[in-house]
Amino acid sequence: MKHAWSRRTAAIALTLLATGFAAPGRAQDATGPKAVAGAGKNELGLEVVRLSPRVVVVYGDPWDNGIVAISTKKGIVVVDAPFSKTIGAAFREAIRAELKRSDFAFLVNTHEHVCHIGGNAAFADVPIVGHASLRDEVLSMTADPGRVPKLCEMADRQVARVRDYFTKRDPKKLESADWAVFERSWKTIQADARANPALVPPTITFEKEMTLHLDDVSVRLDFYGHAHGIADTIVRIPEENLVLTAGVFYPTKVPTVDVVAEKATPAGIDNWFVVMRDVLGEANGETRFLPSHGRAVMKKGQYEGYVSYLEGVWNGVKRARSIGRSLEQTKAELPLSSFPAVAKLPNEDLRGTEWENLDIHGHNIERLWKLLDSPA
Repeated sequence: MKHAWSRRTAAIALTLLATGFAAPGRAQDATGPKAVAGAGKNELGLEVVRLSPRVVVVYGDPWDNGIVAISTKKGIVVVDAPFSKTIGAAFREAIRAELKRSDFAFLVNTHEHVCHIGGNAAFADVPIVGHASLRDEVLSMTADPGRVPKLCEMADRQVARVRDYFTKRDPKKLESADWAVFERSWKTIQADARANPALVPPTITFEKEMTLHLDDVSVRLDFYGHAHGIADTIVRIPEENLVLTAGVFYPTKVPTVDVVAEKATPAGIDNWFVVMRDVLGEANGETRFLPSHGRAVMKKGQYEGYVSYLEGVWNGVKRARSIGRSLEQTKAELPLSSFPAVAKLPNEDLRGTEWENLDIHGHNIERLWKLLDSPA
């Protein structure tokens, strides 16, 4: 079985090949968070960014995860823990050092990919919160004897591919600190996985929604599900006017309906828009939407455009089927150009890899079409 985390390899490889390294210190997006003055970096190259007096984001390789931590009167809440125990511990220490406190109250997992739950072991002493399906998936992943070998093989391919690229095009980059961090990160992940292959699942689960009440701050969790991962969860911190979109939306390409959506039900897809419309109803022009990888910050208008696009495609596919259209006719009647909010965004992802998607929009239609072929 190929776990969904393997597809992220290609995404970071493309980032590396296109822009150098997704390493700390590169230029921030004009609308993105700014690095803390004098923020330190450890041997894994982590960079701390302060969003507000209560909120920090720690960014780090090898996939430029953005791990959010909220300082509350009842302790620190961390959202996601990447890759492995050692990597997760490095993020935890960076958060502790920046916030100057060590009372971690909760770890929240937004979905089941290893770059979000692999570091749970570093937070095993605090309650870990996640959707019920996430706990089931983590236990299934732990029981899979092929998981660790596949992860280690993928890491070898990742390092080899990027090394080969720079050997041919810019060998000096292989002498850089960025390359050393990238390679060290993967070796650390491999060593951790081999030493302790068991993953730590959530200890507190929910079905539809949950709110963590922490006196001065509330952290609301809404199950979105079967979009980027099986257990996709949107995280809202109303007191900070902040929404964490996990892996559901990225501002750099046409929104993607991932292959996992084929296992959803029509009611599950409808739930996407219930959740997203509720989020938008509470948002305003100052609300910040943060994805789980990369530094860009989205605003309400951009997020609303993505929601309208997906809802338009979903409704278009259902309508086309109801009047007897074929898949190809449906594609012709729903061109990307008919969705102006996203029409100018790149319509491809992971080019040059075994997971490449050279027509995101076309595949979105196909996947939504396919799930309607399945029993409800």
